[in-house]
Amino acid sequence: MTRHTTLLASALALIALHGPAEAANVRLPEDRMYVLHSKAIGTCPSLDWHIAAQPDGTLSGLIAWDNMKSIAKATGRVDRQNRTFSMTAVVVGAEERKAAIDGQVRKDGWLIANVRGDRINCSTIAVPIYAGPPGSK
Repeated sequence: MTRHTTLLASALALIALHGPAEAANVRLPEDRMYVLHSKAIGTCPSLDWHIAAQPDGTLSGLIAWDNMKSIAKATGRVDRQNRTFSMTAVVVGAEERKAAIDGQVRKDGWLIANVRGDRINCSTIAVPIYAGPPGSK
């Protein structure tokens, strides 16, 4: 092989490897915490999230809205293949009041959520992964 052919073959090999390597680096919810506090914007009330993502794809935790006037226990699952998630939030002390949460999982692992229920209707909420204090990982 000539030097040019060797360089070309090496470049093609690197390109071929880049796809799988990039896919391996995509962060899906697994052993992570999602924590958010947001102010009310438009028709969406203030929100507080504390959601744990488990290795088996389950999501569980608390979501509160309207300055903590409504607090709900949230449970659901992540669909890793489709990069989506869904949860149901049941208001503590008022089990008949529920909210449906669904959305996408971004490549960096953040959740882009839609919340619809009694007294709440919010779209495209960016919920970050909790990184913890500096040096905790």
